[in-house]
Amino acid sequence: MSPVRLSQLQWLALSALLGLVFLVYWPGLTGGMVFDDFPNLVNNTPLHVSWHSGWRAWLAAMFSSPSSELQRPLAMLTFAVNHALTGLDPYWMKLTNVGIHALNTALVYGLCRRLLAALDPTSDRNPRIALWVAAAWALNPINLTAVLYIVQRMESLSHTFVFAGLWLYLVGRARLLANGRGWLPLLGGLVGGTLAGALAKESAVLLPVYALAIEWMLFDRSQRNRLHERRVLGTFGLTLVLPGLIGLAWVLPRVTGAAYAGRLFGPGQRMLTESRVVADYLHWTLAPDLRAMGLYHDNIQLSQGLFSPPSTVVSLLLLTLLVVLMLKLRRHRPLASLGIAWFLLAQLITATVIPLELMFEHRNYFASLGLCLVLGDLCLRAPNNPKGRQLGAVFAGVLLLLYAGMTAARVNDWRNPLQHSLAEATRHPQSPRATYDLARNYVVLTGYRADSPYIDKAMAALEQAMAAPGSSPLPESTALVLAARTGRALHPRWWNGVERKLRERPIGPQETGALAHLAQCQIDGACSFPRPEMEAVFAAARRDPPLADVLSVRGNYALNILGDPSAALALWVEATQHAPTVAQYRISVAKLLIAMDRGDEAAPQIEALRRLGKLGQHEDEARELDRLAAAARPPR
Repeated sequence: MSPVRLSQLQWLALSALLGLVFLVYWPGLTGGMVFDDFPNLVNNTPLHVSWHSGWRAWLAAMFSSPSSELQRPLAMLTFAVNHALTGLDPYWMKLTNVGIHALNTALVYGLCRRLLAALDPTSDRNPRIALWVAAAWALNPINLTAVLYIVQRMESLSHTFVFAGLWLYLVGRARLLANGRGWLPLLGGLVGGTLAGALAKESAVLLPVYALAIEWMLFDRSQRNRLHERRVLGTFGLTLVLPGLIGLAWVLPRVTGAAYAGRLFGPGQRMLTESRVVADYLHWTLAPDLRAMGLYHDNIQLSQGLFSPPSTVVSLLLLTLLVVLMLKLRRHRPLASLGIAWFLLAQLITATVIPLELMFEHRNYFASLGLCLVLGDLCLRAPNNPKGRQLGAVFAGVLLLLYAGMTAARVNDWRNPLQHSLAEATRHPQSPRATYDLARNYVVLTGYRADSPYIDKAMAALEQAMAAPGSSPLPESTALVLAARTGRALHPRWWNGVERKLRERPIGPQETGALAHLAQCQIDGACSFPRPEMEAVFAAARRDPPLADVLSVRGNYALNILGDPSAALALWVEATQHAPTVAQYRISVAKLLIAMDRGDEAAPQIEALRRLGKLGQHEDEARELDRLAAAARPPR
């Protein structure tokens, strides 16, 4: 296989594409933060480091993600660097994301060049096809949330290493075929790319699966008798089968019925619903529908059976057809077959039994590349006569213009928080999150001033959010806070709504957020809520066994509003028992014990805090607690 080198013209074309990516996404840099940006970035105080922070503070920042047990330290490190440079300004964080997306575009181009060279190293069409695939992928509307939704840098950054790893794998594979020497880049791509990518997000663990698909689809079966070919297959035993078994052992306990306790669906409902979700992903990647696409898809109807709704069985048949098509195309159109395989394989983590939320568009950051490969193969590579190639090129050009225009239209919606939330709520009026996000932005604009012209709009939007099917208690709690802070009446139906939803729904982040919102407003002295109503909402959130987050909020209320440190201590100690790995609960218990002149009893909590920080990331907090305990001891 001949070396894959870029001419001056190809460098110019790639640079123009990267410039176009920045140009299309530039208007969206002025937007704000949304949804999971708040717990991961804004409210995540360990992340808020500066250049003067010690190394332990930086370690704590790296391991501060509330989104995953694996903490995603590489992605969190980049957010910490952003904070050290420019604070929580979303502009610079979004600009970093666009830079990562541009880098990934270049890597996709290089990866596609290698894929095409593996099929036909002499074709002069390879650079143009690779450039089109990279452009169609980079400008595809379904990938917008992986770029402008700041926290989803985790997704795009993890795939930086996936794309680079697959490119290195192909470099090594080509050298093995040429002269039997290519193990270093091959293993570096498989092992190094997977490990580095997984430090940003777990999505990268699928890299060896994608590489195995390349091996199966693209390389000649007749070469299997060679020793190095057998060694390649053996390599997959080490990089795929063994880690897969370990991963399966880790996943299985997390897909039991208990793991679904915080969800409104079970494993069977999830699997059936995901068939429709993946079918929508297929539709939105190939033929985007801006009316249906968006940040929030929490109003999706659950599938209760094959025919409930009927689109479930239709989607399952469609996915079955895709698998059959993939197998049929393998011999004659291996690139298209590989693209279908990549689209389906990319769903293995997020569209199976793991109890994640049902639908997010950023999960298609790699899957969409597979479909762009299919389009590139069928439009630009398959035609074998001048007229067919001309028609294919025209169709591909129109498609690229369509993708770029639709992405630019979506980017325009992200220019500022209110414009974005208005667009989301208009397109998805039954979405609890979209309608609440609009209300939240109106509340922010009120500034909690009694004479604000935005109060009526905020209240109307909150009422719409309350009425959305499956809505959380957040709209009611926000209405109570807004009314209390602006001198308006507290409607009993708002209290009833909070109680009912806490009693009937699984308790998740939105439910505990509603409780914390009510409690914190009183603690800050901005609200005055009747004690019986507050006790009633806490009672509605009670579960057996108790939930650590609820215990923590109730302890905060008991200490700061009821003035009962003994009750707060009991609640916080119980929280540490139910969530022993949460450092903040240990810190709260230790601080309260010290304030109650029981500093000696704080020592076990401080030591437990030290043990939680296996790399010493909690040592600074432990030392500060030791200092406070020592200062509180009476002189001898």
